[in-house]
Amino acid sequence: MSRRFGEEVPNFADVSQGTGAGTVADGDLLKWIREDEIGRKSTIKTPFGWAPVTYCDYTASARALDSIEGYLKDEVLPIYGNTHSSATTTAEQSTLFLHEARDVIRNSVNASEHDAVLFCGSGSTAASNVLANAFVDSPQEVAIVCGIHEHHSNLLPWRRITNNVTVVGETDAGDIDLVELEETLRTLRKTENLRIVGCFTAASNVTGVLADVPAVTAVLKKFDALAVWDYATAAPYVEINMNGTHALDAVFFSGHKFIGGVQSPGVLVVKKSILNAARPNRVGGGTVFFVSPEQEVFLKEAEYREEAGTPDLVGAVRLALAFKLKNSVGHEQIARRESEIADYLIGRLAKNKNIVLLGSRRTSRRLPVISFLIRDAPSGLFYHHNLVGILLNDLFGIQSRSGCACAGPYAQHLLGIDAELTKRYLAVLLEDPRLDRVHLRRQGEYSAYEFFRPGFTRVSVPYFVDDRQLVFVADAIEFIAEHISQFMPQYQLNVESGEYHHYKQRVFHNRKWIGHLQFTAKGLVDESRNEQNDTVFSYDQLLSKAAALAEQPLDPKVSVPDGTTLFDETNIELKWFVMASEVMQKDRKPQPCPFEPKKYSEVAEEGEGLEAIVERIEASVKVEDEEELPEEEASGDQKVVEECPLNGEECPLISEACDVNGTGDCPLEPNDENETEPPLDDWNRRVVVEARELSKEEEKALKWCQPTMDMFRKVREAIQAMDMIQEGDRILVCLSGGKDSLSLLHLMKFYQQRCRKYRKVNFHLGAITVDPGSAAYNPRPLIEYCRSLNIDYFYEEQDIIGQARRAKECRSICGFCSRMKRGRLAAAAQLHGYNVLALGQHLDDLAESFLITAFQNGILSTMKAQYTTKDKKLRVIRPLVYVREKELRDFAEQNNLPVIPENCPACFSSPTERYRMKQLLASQELLFPKLFNSLKSALKPLLEVCSPFSSEMRSMAVQNIVQHQSGKPEENGVAEE
Repeated sequence: MSRRFGEEVPNFADVSQGTGAGTVADGDLLKWIREDEIGRKSTIKTPFGWAPVTYCDYTASARALDSIEGYLKDEVLPIYGNTHSSATTTAEQSTLFLHEARDVIRNSVNASEHDAVLFCGSGSTAASNVLANAFVDSPQEVAIVCGIHEHHSNLLPWRRITNNVTVVGETDAGDIDLVELEETLRTLRKTENLRIVGCFTAASNVTGVLADVPAVTAVLKKFDALAVWDYATAAPYVEINMNGTHALDAVFFSGHKFIGGVQSPGVLVVKKSILNAARPNRVGGGTVFFVSPEQEVFLKEAEYREEAGTPDLVGAVRLALAFKLKNSVGHEQIARRESEIADYLIGRLAKNKNIVLLGSRRTSRRLPVISFLIRDAPSGLFYHHNLVGILLNDLFGIQSRSGCACAGPYAQHLLGIDAELTKRYLAVLLEDPRLDRVHLRRQGEYSAYEFFRPGFTRVSVPYFVDDRQLVFVADAIEFIAEHISQFMPQYQLNVESGEYHHYKQRVFHNRKWIGHLQFTAKGLVDESRNEQNDTVFSYDQLLSKAAALAEQPLDPKVSVPDGTTLFDETNIELKWFVMASEVMQKDRKPQPCPFEPKKYSEVAEEGEGLEAIVERIEASVKVEDEEELPEEEASGDQKVVEECPLNGEECPLISEACDVNGTGDCPLEPNDENETEPPLDDWNRRVVVEARELSKEEEKALKWCQPTMDMFRKVREAIQAMDMIQEGDRILVCLSGGKDSLSLLHLMKFYQQRCRKYRKVNFHLGAITVDPGSAAYNPRPLIEYCRSLNIDYFYEEQDIIGQARRAKECRSICGFCSRMKRGRLAAAAQLHGYNVLALGQHLDDLAESFLITAFQNGILSTMKAQYTTKDKKLRVIRPLVYVREKELRDFAEQNNLPVIPENCPACFSSPTERYRMKQLLASQELLFPKLFNSLKSALKPLLEVCSPFSSEMRSMAVQNIVQHQSGKPEENGVAEE
């Protein structure tokens, strides 16, 4: 391959800032972008049927373009290599790609030789943190002056390095208050040796209002303050000029917000004089000139010294192409179209009495980012933003954003929430710090009252949207504003997440799974069974269908809980949204709302006016519709009118039998203890480890772990009180590799040793693992671990996950897997001559199961301490029924037991019921430290039931309860059959 890098240099105009007016005919290029967007024809399945995706969340993340991804696939990836070398073709070309991508961005933002262009990682957040860290070792005290509009990424990094942070307010037009800014800077300048850094956002990600960057920068320079600008929201749409009349000191932005820039890195453009630390922010490969055993010398060039590790070459090239696209359209054309879109949306929505727009209603210097609330007129409260968002999704396929848009302080300002009210909401939202997050298996943040969190709904529309889609988005929002009360009773509020879900679709049934992909000799095979849809929908059909649904009466049998019971005298004053039960009341009275959104003064706008723009756009859409109709339809019978707007689908409002208990959720496990499920016929997929004859010295060298005497006593109490182990038993410990089963194995071994020492009952011990074939769960390391313990061990492989996927009806893979594993365990135990299976459920498990069955099924029941299977061939015992989960976790961690991580992605829904019970018990234990001692006593009559038949369980439980209350339990603590 001949290498001619650098010989055919492109025209400077190809990598420059562009003309600003665009280089291609306006309409042609915008139409091409629309048609090139990946996902433009995608559809989603909702509770009301299928709907095309209308993506209106560009302020959060833009979407990919087919042409850009095609170039990366065809030209960049085939010759991809690691950068920072010119010794090979792949390395040199990759390095040159990275250099050119940097230069495209440098020229696009008018950066000079004194500016460094850094690729920083994940969006603006990574870039702002790199910048803030440059001031950590500043010899001068640092003072930060920022605006009220700031995103968290331009606020929190500065709070971390200094407490001297001043927030400047806004004018009635939504601009940064220059008078207040000047007064603030004048006051700060009275302090000697103070380094002032002004940090402002170029465009609010909540309202889309653009800041007057030159004017604010001029005031900052007047007081010798640094000018730092967050262009995260603005960069894809406006001109960035690092070196205008007043040079900017730093700008940063997110590459993933650019049209076509999906997953591209955050960028920091900064004066090199700011990056003057002797050591870079992040050290490692790519930042050093020379490293010896005693010292290291870092690179002097800031662009390389501050980019540690292997750069995101593909993301950088993708972002460079996205910049070239922006330059081709031209920022002037983008500004004209964005202003027109904002004018139309504000002109339409501001006239609706139920819609409350947040922020100034001005349309000049503004991006089409619209945040709003929907008010319930009778009560005076608002509808929850998550309900608005899910209805836009379910009825129309519109992808919006609900919440505070990662701009908490500004969102509170716009909503009219003062500092004192903010503290009250925070107090309600915070979880109790005394709760053990490890015990509760918390992987994210949690609040029992998350639904109290105030927020709004935001839509952001790109400049290349056509008028037809723009009108549809406005129509859909207005439809929700008028008809939301008719759909609300069908949606259940999850108070722990603040999310709403239709009562027939509480879990994500059409989810796509990476786990369904398999690499085979034929390539990558997708084994998923997701439904597909090829129907083409018109926007008019979606609106007609929604109108028909709104007229359908709700089935009187449908009763959806709405969380009203969680309100009490401590939090009722914070209630700002209407509940479903209130909406269904005929005579509703006004309720006090704890806040009222801020009202801005009307701003006189130059131009044709909002009403004229609305009329012009809607007239153009009407003309397009008429032009697209065939002659015979335009003149007479129109099929669209004659067809049922529901397209033949059964109306989702008409009740039908739910899969399980009328919930549609994954079923709870039945009370019957079933070990008779026929195992799959794949017995050859087995590993057997046989115990060896060892000397006493070799026995002592085995790595068995001795439990604490307190934990051992609890196990001994359970075993002896209920006569779990009998002379000559052959016990097979069911070993999943989790902390509970591993701890059980060591506890049973210790109990066996004690029995032998004191000539008590004699029994044999073995272990077994069933591998269900999940890619996210690999218990094979247990084979060598059990070999090292010198114990009989059986490792059984069974393609349970695969069979579940192939099954015609499988409502819950977890339930299917559980039944199949129990069947395999029972069959294997009998095959190898074992008569007892030992399971590792503990006291916490029993308490949670008790609450679940009581709450969900109205039954007094829990897991049984022991029972005999239906075929009378096996006994099942649970020796840990008196042991707490925390004790087992501590034991496993202290002894470094080889716990196997199990992150099985198979279940269609997370175990929310057990999770809630665990949360409930943990919170109660804070109030009653001896809670589980009481539960242990209360549960004894239930766990002593020893029948696998649910028909016998209740009578035995009642009998045991009566006997316990009379103080005359059975001799062995077990009811007779």
